[in-house]
Amino acid sequence: MSQWVSKLWENGIPEVPITGISHDTRTLKPGDLYIALQGENFDGHDFLKQAFEKGASGALIHERFHWKDNPVLCVPDPLKGLQTMAGSYRKKWIGTVVGITGSVGKTTVKEMCADVLSMRGKTHRTAGNYNNHIGLPLTMLDMPQDACHGIFEIGMNHAGEIGPLSNLLQPKIGMITDIGIAHRENFKSVEDIAREKAKLLEQVSHNGMVFLDRDSEWYALMRRSTSASVITLSLEGVADFVGRKMGETTLNVNGFGYAMPLPGEHIMRNALRAIALGLETGLAPAEIQAGLRKFAPPPMRWQESDVDGVHFINDAYNANPLSMRANLKTFAHLSGGGKKWAVVGGMRELGETAGEEHAALGRFIDGLNLDGVITVGELGQQIVCKGAASIFQTMEIAEAAQILKDHLQAGDRVLLKASRGEQLERVLEYFKEK
Repeated sequence: MSQWVSKLWENGIPEVPITGISHDTRTLKPGDLYIALQGENFDGHDFLKQAFEKGASGALIHERFHWKDNPVLCVPDPLKGLQTMAGSYRKKWIGTVVGITGSVGKTTVKEMCADVLSMRGKTHRTAGNYNNHIGLPLTMLDMPQDACHGIFEIGMNHAGEIGPLSNLLQPKIGMITDIGIAHRENFKSVEDIAREKAKLLEQVSHNGMVFLDRDSEWYALMRRSTSASVITLSLEGVADFVGRKMGETTLNVNGFGYAMPLPGEHIMRNALRAIALGLETGLAPAEIQAGLRKFAPPPMRWQESDVDGVHFINDAYNANPLSMRANLKTFAHLSGGGKKWAVVGGMRELGETAGEEHAALGRFIDGLNLDGVITVGELGQQIVCKGAASIFQTMEIAEAAQILKDHLQAGDRVLLKASRGEQLERVLEYFKEK
């Protein structure tokens, strides 16, 4: 990397070769180029000394900041500098690049696709949810030049974000997961959300391909947004790749039965995307099945554990109306004995629709015949349920844990589901303590 910009270094060229990129001194490794990013509540320049003490080869800093002790690259905007480096590095890749976006399921689909394609060669993927204007270029710069595939997740909070990120990535393959109400406070309608997600497809070249859900109400909009070849998917419908449910845990696609790594129709739909990608890129069904067996859900996505004989399913990483319904329905339909209790919290970033959506969720829960429901937090109070045998409302996570302790016994099951900011996973922590 130092060779790309050798004429721009101040205080000399790095003596140690740059072997990585970091914007966080807590995780910086010797040889990293430190990126001094600036945000509303922090300034990366405050940690320059610490970065070099930990072994940074050099740093990318704002041109107004004066630093004379170590090699630095001075630019008008370190964030744009980071993105420019990622864009330049993108041109050196030889592998096939897949871009994935949607309202729900992005991380799951990304992991499934990466696991499947890894059966045919070195595959790079977005780490965690590094999918925004900072995380995407960092993930791009971390991709080995000789990787066969790069699977990248692209997220957003506001309009106008997907297009520039997709343009930076330049995917050969595009994929849209389910579209629904997420970040609603920043959009006028779900259609506006769908149009923003479709910006990914506009960046897929005409000789590339995109995978679209034929069952989605936004299929026509998505199809109009691309000049690439369109590969269609459907559960039980008509499409290029059709998934047909065979019991609760098997999906038949074009004559081959695939065992699902997790329960739920939404998992089948997500797996169908990875299966179709694998088949379209030349993998055999047996290879795809082996890839799906490698799939492990990311933390706090249907993460199962047992405490004193009570089975917990922690899906508290995030939530919106679509994911709430999918997970609650899957949980309610799980086979086996024992009582089923759901602990649910608020769904954030819904704007003026928050009251309506939480009330609708309460009505949805009423139709699931759960044994117990606990709503937690201020937003959770808007989820009014009447259809469970036991119903509690509390503002305190610790109290929710105590209610579970008082009512459950070995063999019972609990689902934890809420937006990330509600920190509902702490119910599990308190339950262990009690």
